[in-house]
Amino acid sequence: MSARLEWINGSSVVWTDANRSRYDRRDQRYPSDMTNDEWLELEPLLPVAKGVGRPRIYELHEIMNGIRYVQRYGIPWDAMPKDLPPASICYDDWRVLTDSGQLERINHHLVMRDREKSGRDASPTLAIVDAQSVKCDAPQGERGYDAGKNVMGRKRHLAVDSGGRLLAVMVTPADVQDQDGGVPLVKRMFRLYPWIKTVVVDGGYKSRFIEAVQAGLNRFVEVVLRPQFAKGFVLLPKRWRIEQSIGALTMSRRLKLDYDTLLHISAAAMFFASITRLLASITTEWPFPNGLLDPNV
Repeated sequence: MSARLEWINGSSVVWTDANRSRYDRRDQRYPSDMTNDEWLELEPLLPVAKGVGRPRIYELHEIMNGIRYVQRYGIPWDAMPKDLPPASICYDDWRVLTDSGQLERINHHLVMRDREKSGRDASPTLAIVDAQSVKCDAPQGERGYDAGKNVMGRKRHLAVDSGGRLLAVMVTPADVQDQDGGVPLVKRMFRLYPWIKTVVVDGGYKSRFIEAVQAGLNRFVEVVLRPQFAKGFVLLPKRWRIEQSIGALTMSRRLKLDYDTLLHISAAAMFFASITRLLASITTEWPFPNGLLDPNV
């Protein structure tokens, strides 16, 4: 309790004269631009140039700022401001990152990095799984109708850890049931994070999913049900984290709708939004390891 009182009284607040300039983005060209600390974290994880072809004209830092601008504000690629690298160059680098699966690897590295910074083990032992249906505005590509949500579009199957960090994501047409999309999602997640022992889901994940995870993958499934007579929003134990994460990820306006023709590009946009969150968390010194409050309180 003393740690909480210390934070409330102001002696541990993050906004001090010594570090205020580190978090201030008002002097940047655009709020979506990376800070120097974020770039130092990200640069070693990006693919290295092959050393063939024409030399790079625009700095990779600026190209990543251009990609972040498009993803953050949800604009078409050809509407990028003229003081950023050309849209064609930014899009080409974006496709290199998405088609190679590099964004998932970067996200995996940053998740472990952020967990270690917060005083946790690098690999989580608990994951929370859910799905989100969104409308699809792409001119072509797979889509379906989710009768439960009354949405024609696509479904994002997501898994996060107990801190809300994105662990895995898979995009399918919206007519795929949560439990059917959840099985390949958790299989992929277990390959990346083999120490996960418990998977938390809601009542939409029925016996097929539970049997596949518990009998086939030897993990425990914990079903958190909504109270029977509850109305409106209810804060459910553990599951509130993934609801919070979905809301935070969709602050990237590119995720408000699904604009991409290919499903793996849609999934990559989720990873990119997660990478943006993780970089901000890793380069920010909070008073306590897990954010604003002492984990022992």
